[in-house]
Amino acid sequence: MKPLSLAPLIRLVLPFAEAAVVTLLAALGGRVIADHFDVPNVSLVFLIPVLAAAVRHGFAASLCAATLSVLSFDYFFLPPLYRLTISDPADVTALFFLVIVALVTSALAARAHAEALAAARRARTLSTLHDLSNAIAGVLDLDALLDAAGRRMAQALNAEVVFLMPDNGALAARAAIPSGVRLEPADLAAAQRSWTYGGRAGGVNDPTTPSRRWFVPMHTGRSDVGVVGVLLTEAPDGLSAPDRDLFQAMASQVAVAIERVALATDIDKARLGAERERLRSAMLTSVSHDLRTPLASIVGVLSSLRSHRDRYDDAARQELLTTALGEAERLDRFVGNLLDMTRLDAGVIVPHRESVDVGDLVSTTLRRAAPLVRGRVVSSAVAPDLPMLHIDFVLAEQMLFNLLDNAVKYSPADGLIEVEARSVGDRIEIVVRDEGGGIAPAALERLFDKFYRADEGDRRRAGTGLGLAIAKGFVEVEGGSIMARNRTDRGGAEFIVSYRTAP
Repeated sequence: MKPLSLAPLIRLVLPFAEAAVVTLLAALGGRVIADHFDVPNVSLVFLIPVLAAAVRHGFAASLCAATLSVLSFDYFFLPPLYRLTISDPADVTALFFLVIVALVTSALAARAHAEALAAARRARTLSTLHDLSNAIAGVLDLDALLDAAGRRMAQALNAEVVFLMPDNGALAARAAIPSGVRLEPADLAAAQRSWTYGGRAGGVNDPTTPSRRWFVPMHTGRSDVGVVGVLLTEAPDGLSAPDRDLFQAMASQVAVAIERVALATDIDKARLGAERERLRSAMLTSVSHDLRTPLASIVGVLSSLRSHRDRYDDAARQELLTTALGEAERLDRFVGNLLDMTRLDAGVIVPHRESVDVGDLVSTTLRRAAPLVRGRVVSSAVAPDLPMLHIDFVLAEQMLFNLLDNAVKYSPADGLIEVEARSVGDRIEIVVRDEGGGIAPAALERLFDKFYRADEGDRRRAGTGLGLAIAKGFVEVEGGSIMARNRTDRGGAEFIVSYRTAP
């Protein structure tokens, strides 16, 4: 059995008891003044309890104070004293005007009190909504949004807050403040009714779905997004009218924020879909052209050697085989780049770190790239006594090889390709420079994008457009950084890779 609570009764009686006490004190004070001073209008002292009751508790309490003031004035000040009778007809007029003044004063003071309370409620509502808006502005994660909104609502209403959202056709709790709130069957029934009919539901006085919690739907002009419920910790019997309005306003504001998150998610999905389509189109273009070109060359060479072997001397056959080998190596690089990019996108590359000497890295990569740079002038400069790097040797070698491949493609046949390794503070930089046409300003931001080519049309170099993207991915997976810029000493570009030295 629920224990009886005297708090509501005390709250009801207290304003009238206070009005009675203040009126009695005013009467006693007036009696003292009348006994010691010649005051012609001692009745004015009774305006004090009337005003005090109106300002503190409203019209009902002030009307009680006015009634008690009239009776006290008659009892204590009008002859015969200490009796509720009037012997002088002139005193009737004084008593009548006291009643009028008390009633008018109480009405005006009560009105001012009500307007002040309404203004305070409006200010509280605006302040609460402003705090809620600031807390959820810019939040694009749904769970973080519900957590921030729930905390503001719980603080404003001094209540437990729970958010329910549709999941596979049924409402399910998505977030709660405090966490671990458990909903009873009656709560779920009230929440479902609020969701189905789009209105407030719940509360102990709800005749259809009584529940300890109050629920309101969260909806916007476009759609319904969920239901939010509250359980007051200090007034479990229900929300006051101002708190109901505040609760509804906060629910509407959270609904708009949830819809914003959903729209942002949809936009991201559409953007990712468009990006996937662009990459798919670029990959198909590469596969249809850049991969088929070396295949066509290899097939042509092998077909010629098979069908017309006797027409070629040893030198011609050797030249054809060299061409086929070169195209096969180029095809191998293309396929390797595609596989490397697939591994990077899948996030399955785990660096096998070891102590790496920078000089060994540069020399090994140059030996591997010897067929690639055949006929080119390549110089390398490795600063002495460089500290060891704690990196994956294989990934770093492939990164440097891709940078050399890019330099060969975009520099003239007689241009110098430089590889430099130097120490800068606590980092080691590996720089690859060429003497080509440099990088267009518009291309600098997209240079490391997948399938991006810095030139178009007839000037396009052979390749898949993945070499620099793979180099960037390999560098970053090891904790390094890479950047590209135009040279300042002459024409051409330089790529700077930076690693922290081994601890």
